[in-house]
Amino acid sequence: MKLQKSITESMELKEGIANYHGHNKDSAGQDISDAGMTIMNSFTIPEFIPPYPVRVHSMEAETCKTICEWLLYHSVDKVFDPDKFTKLLHSPEFAARMFPDTSAERLELFSKFLIVTYVVDEIMDDTELERPWETTVSLALEIHKVITSTFPEIQSVTEILDTFSTDWRETIENLFPDEPYNVEDSHPNPCEIDAGKLSPIGSCFRDFWGAAVASMHRESCLRLARFYQKFLIASLIQIQNRENGVIPSLNEYVLIRRDAGASACCLIFVDFNDGVLIPEEIFSSPQMQTMMNIFRDILSWHNDLWSFKKECLLKGDVHNLVFLLSHYLPFSYQRAAQVVTEMLRAQCSELEAVAEELLKATTAVEEHRHTVCRYIEASRRCIGATHAWHNRSLLFK
Repeated sequence: MKLQKSITESMELKEGIANYHGHNKDSAGQDISDAGMTIMNSFTIPEFIPPYPVRVHSMEAETCKTICEWLLYHSVDKVFDPDKFTKLLHSPEFAARMFPDTSAERLELFSKFLIVTYVVDEIMDDTELERPWETTVSLALEIHKVITSTFPEIQSVTEILDTFSTDWRETIENLFPDEPYNVEDSHPNPCEIDAGKLSPIGSCFRDFWGAAVASMHRESCLRLARFYQKFLIASLIQIQNRENGVIPSLNEYVLIRRDAGASACCLIFVDFNDGVLIPEEIFSSPQMQTMMNIFRDILSWHNDLWSFKKECLLKGDVHNLVFLLSHYLPFSYQRAAQVVTEMLRAQCSELEAVAEELLKATTAVEEHRHTVCRYIEASRRCIGATHAWHNRSLLFK
């Protein structure tokens, strides 16, 4: 379902609409006024329960312990204050709910992917960094170095820079004049990249990527690499918007947020979990891409509800659907949150409709139909898992 259609249908529910005068200005800045604090204290997340059951992997606790030891080994605890680091340690709980029946080894790899992505996202979203652009670009290029060591055929750093405005592109080029993370056309094992030249987070990603390349189908890794690169680019665009005081339009937000959430990467692990690669003609089909976009919207908008108070009211970020609906429409924050909840319910229904179309399109080949079914089920489990994780995670408390 298109964003505008969801908004239009939600606007038919007129009752209770109120507008806090001046609240958009307060939330876009760094300081919270008394009125802003009143809004924050009164804001509640509307009730929303996805129509998908949740089960938990029996190795959840053991995996969380393993991931903690892994992060400590790479000194990631030195990057964050103790409280933030402790909150991040609950991330493997999401993996235990998305793949409740997978092997312990696969659960560990998926958990490593999730935790390193959450860590990268925390850095990218940190509005209190002294040098946000330099810090985040450096981290993005470290990760890009590792990815291109396996897939030099994907976008080069120079091509990534074309995504940004001239001024920002020159800033990056001045920081990295020799494009230090450009890799030749050889295909070295990622583990051969000297971890001593990477930051703790870069070292963590290098370790995960080496394990992924060694155990996943090459085409799956290539898809993961491309989605992860989009995640990095979208994150940098959000930083550029914050630095320039730009509030994206609703349509711009949707496109940026789909990539910045990195949720598409989760579905790539379906192939790894079952050991069967979904054919490219199905993966790239309009039906599959539509389903994946709906899935990405659901996870992003759901996160926007839970992160609104922390990211928008406290930190001043504007890449949040609750904030943008309130900014562009005559909605209070609370009313905007209710609209987002209605949109989530509508998108869950739309996901089922598109999934049915996708199954009809693959009825000719039983193996393909089975593969598509796995992606549909994984999408449902992931939506249920993200809801359960947001309710449990200390990151939003």
